Order: sequence, then C-alpha cells, then structure tokens
Amino acid sequence: MNRYGIWVPDRQLACAPVDSPEGRAYLGAMAASANYGRANRQLLSQAVRRVFATETGASLDLVYDVSHNLAKLEEHDLDGVPRTLCVHRKGATRALPPGHPDLPEPLRAVGQPVLIPGTMGTASYVLTGVPGGPRSLHRPRCGPRRQPAPGGAIGNGQQLRDDLEKRGIMVRGSSWRGLAEEAPTAYKDVTEVVATSHRAGLARPVARLVPIGVVKG
Repeated sequence: MNRYGIWVPDRQLACAPVDSPEGRAYLGAMAASANYGRANRQLLSQAVRRVFATETGASLDLVYDVSHNLAKLEEHDLDGVPRTLCVHRKGATRALPPGHPDLPEPLRAVGQPVLIPGTMGTASYVLTGVPGGPRSLHRPRCGPRRQPAPGGAIGNGQQLRDDLEKRGIMVRGSSWRGLAEEAPTAYKDVTEVVATSHRAGLARPVARLVPIGVVKG
C-alpha cells in the first residue's frame, strides 16, 4: 500500500489497485477458490444423491447453486454515469431485478433468485431481485448474524440435538461443541432479516424453507 500511496483507517484492512500485478493476482486466486468451492459442492451433493438413491430410490435434482463472499468486476450506473466497479459482496449474493440483461432467459421474467439461510432450527428463505435495487448495487442481506450469548455461554450440543429432533429436525454433527455453536438462539431472527430486506426494497420473498435434516461437519 505504501508503494501505491494508499492509506486505510484500520491496520486489519489492506488493498491494492485492481489493475496492479497484486490486484490481478488476487482476483485470479479468488476465482480459483470460487471454482474449488463450486466443484466441492458438486461432489458433496453427488454423494448425497447416491445415498438417497440407494436408501429410498428417490432422485435429487439441483435447483440453484450460488457463491457468496466474492468480489467481481461489474457495470453499474452511479449518478447516471456507467462505471466498472469491483464489488465485494461480503456474505451476500447478487439480486438482479426482472428484465435485467445479465439474467439468463429462464430467470429474466422473475428476477435473480436470492438465498437467505437461517439456522438449523428455524427457516431459510428464497427471495428474488426487484426493481429499484441499484442503490444497493443489487445486494440484499445475507443470513442472520450472530448475537452475543449471555455470559459467553456455548450451551449443550446434545440437548440441542434432542430438542430439534423433538420438532422433527434430524441433526448429525461431528462434535457436540460444533452443534452448540450453531444453536438457533446464537443468531438473530432470520424472519426479521428477510422482512427488513423486503421493506427496504432490496428483494421480494418467494418461499420459506423449513429444515428436516442437518449435517454439521
């Protein structure tokens, strides 16, 4: 940053010009990691498909797959002037409105799907982009953020599993502590997160999804 004359207000921040050797190397590495993530999800989902087919005879089809926490070069109008921006969607995905030219034909009439995940004990939501989103660069909220636990307590993972299974949600985790850290009470209300995105004109709710099975690796 010293070489490029860049100053940032916090020592934990760092950046470089996008068109610099460092910037191009960063974007290339990030694209490689995104490709790795997509390939990894395909392998995991294929393993799940095989288990379902073996145990139930049912088939599972992929409906929608999307990455988040990526920076991309995008074209946006700022005060009526088209500009190329490097947009970092931290923990969120793009939500293009109906009719946007960047949407594939099957989605152009309804807008881009938006996934807002909840917790393993509440719900997740599917939304779609709406007209008027450009002021946020077509970015709705992501999932609910964590909220401080009283006294920093983590809780009991085994009790959490038992409570969820009484509600018809099957949970499997690699450790009790890992389950406890993802307790629904550790997060803010996802329904209010979705309602806020809707009221702010960022996205429109389409479907509410309730978990029936959770694997916590």
